[in-house]
Amino acid sequence: MKQKKIDFENLLKGYKSGWVGISSDFSKVLFSGNSLKEVKEKAKKAEDKIYFFPTGQSYSNFIG
Repeated sequence: MKQKKIDFENLLKGYKSGWVGISSDFSKVLFSGNSLKEVKEKAKKAEDKIYFFPTGQSYSNFIG
């Protein structure tokens, strides 16, 4: 099975610092905040699986 490439630079455009919670299909940012704790708190009631990522200036060297 071929793995889907995720364009983090496009997905996280506009998020320069903090953390985000991304949908399980990696199509959109569902939650954002200044800390991982804050984003996890916001995502507590989410029914879908959420992936948490730090935000930054560049994602070219990111390995998940």
